[in-house]
Amino acid sequence: MRLPLVSLLVLGLMAPVSAPAQECNWQTGWVKAENSKVGNKNWDSDVVMRFSADFTRRKDAKRVEGYFDQTSIGCGQSASLKIVGAKSADISLYRIGYYKGAGARLIKTIKNAKQITATQLTPPGQYLVKLKSLGYRSTFVPLVITGQVPSNVTFVSSVLTWQAYNHWGGESLYKGADGLRETRAISVSLDRPYDGDGSGQFRYMEQPLVQLMEQLNLDINYITDVDLDTAPDINSASIVLGGHSEYWTQAMRDVIEKEISEGTNLLVFGGNTAYAKTYLIDRTINERIPYRDINQPESIFMGSQFFAFGIHKDLEVQAGNSWPFKVLGKEGKIKGIYGYEADTAMGTIGPGVEVLARSTISPTEKGFVAMSTYYAAPSGAGVLNLGTNAWVCAMANRCPWGHSFDAKTMQQIRKVTTAIIEQAGREKIGNWRMAFIDIPTRP
Repeated sequence: MRLPLVSLLVLGLMAPVSAPAQECNWQTGWVKAENSKVGNKNWDSDVVMRFSADFTRRKDAKRVEGYFDQTSIGCGQSASLKIVGAKSADISLYRIGYYKGAGARLIKTIKNAKQITATQLTPPGQYLVKLKSLGYRSTFVPLVITGQVPSNVTFVSSVLTWQAYNHWGGESLYKGADGLRETRAISVSLDRPYDGDGSGQFRYMEQPLVQLMEQLNLDINYITDVDLDTAPDINSASIVLGGHSEYWTQAMRDVIEKEISEGTNLLVFGGNTAYAKTYLIDRTINERIPYRDINQPESIFMGSQFFAFGIHKDLEVQAGNSWPFKVLGKEGKIKGIYGYEADTAMGTIGPGVEVLARSTISPTEKGFVAMSTYYAAPSGAGVLNLGTNAWVCAMANRCPWGHSFDAKTMQQIRKVTTAIIEQAGREKIGNWRMAFIDIPTRP
């Protein structure tokens, strides 16, 4: 990815100064304590949410934009901030959470910011850093602050997928500067801002889920998939993925499969998950190969896999008397929730699965139907795949394909999500909730 030099005005930064040795002490219940603090309801009022992925339709405007030289930092570590489009910027550092409905808390402001250091005053979490510069439109920059402590959940933010679709500078892995697939890039850099509002796909593919998890007071360890690529120790009962986690390195997949084999639950609130194999080299994402093309379909560990895009289907509950859809009672249908991309266990290989819910068949789908699946691994891990990348964005009615959802549908999705997350701290969910196999093991 070549960034246009004319528009790239990068703030010269001091070399990061080593932070003094620090210890950040996060005890059980810290998320509940954090969310009891006063939030800031107007935290995003001056940055209108914009979907990422198409630079060609972006309106010309003077913006202050930026990116960090790291996707995440831990206690005592610093991330350097690069400013684009303006000579300097002030920042407001917001932590995303529940905060009695406010959605975020202002941690601090920094004048003429050059870097951010994680301390005891910056609790682990997903942060959106608002950039402000006089005469320029504000944008966000995402940053995760990790806290490797025992937790109910490890939430993985899917920045590799965001960058694969990111069209900032004119090229993504999907389109070139002329908007055509034929001129798309073969590699893209993490060292550039995101298009849209600067937050990547976070505000619609992850934020609604993050806020609900924090509302339920789970202790959460936040990481990105770049962290997952380095094979970290996962010290949680469950790993949780949001609405769109398509791009995985082999190292990421190895970690997830290992964790499942050792009893860690995998809860997937998306679709098209783990579909594309990619290579992360020096903060550059290189190539895109479907795992199924190298005989490693994602269904081997998830139970189901991506099969269709461009669909808009109703979800019909099959396991209405069992977790997690039992909470809907007699309401056995969620309108329009399968799509834009969806998964199925039909025509795949992998473990036997229970079909929790499914769509009706369509002649355009070659006899396959969208499915939400579940299985219990031999280790006791529960593996649940909701199988649609509309699930999280529909919680806030923020889906990027023109799909919209009424209040009843949003409430249904939140009910089922709550039922899942309430059990996310349970070790080896598969030993608690057995799977009633509908589709047997497929060798």
